[in-house]
Amino acid sequence: PAVPVPAKATGTPWMTWAAKEVGFHEIGENQGLGKYTALAKTGEDGDPWCAIFVNAGLETSGVRGTRSAMARSFEHDPNFVKLDGPAFGAITTLWRGSPGSGLGHVFFYLGENDRGILALGGNQSDQVCRQYEPRNRVVGYFWPKSVPLPRTGKIIVENNGHQEGTET
Repeated sequence: PAVPVPAKATGTPWMTWAAKEVGFHEIGENQGLGKYTALAKTGEDGDPWCAIFVNAGLETSGVRGTRSAMARSFEHDPNFVKLDGPAFGAITTLWRGSPGSGLGHVFFYLGENDRGILALGGNQSDQVCRQYEPRNRVVGYFWPKSVPLPRTGKIIVENNGHQEGTET
């Protein structure tokens, strides 16, 4: 069953922060990321930055991130727990190439519909944006252990014109 979107549509401090970052565009290839690398306590200009962005959102909110620029670092970090399903603001990891490659993408879960999962993240089409990601590549949904666990379940969102994009 679908879970209603939180009334404030923020739910967590990191989602409030991330929503304000929508529209940031990298310069060149993964350049101009200094504010995110400083906040995330990891990475540098030129790195793929989806995990840097997620870590920056967490750290800005007083939650220790993985402090790794690897997208799938949340899957194995002892400070995070795997949820039994999606939740608003959950850290969502995808595999890239093949499920066992260790490569991937990470973003915050907003909801889903027949187009896929609506992701709020960085390094999506070279920017911070909301875009659809494929449901069939989800590895899992993760949550910081230091924050009370959320209610889990699919959140159905309207098809609001967001596009599919690239994970770079």
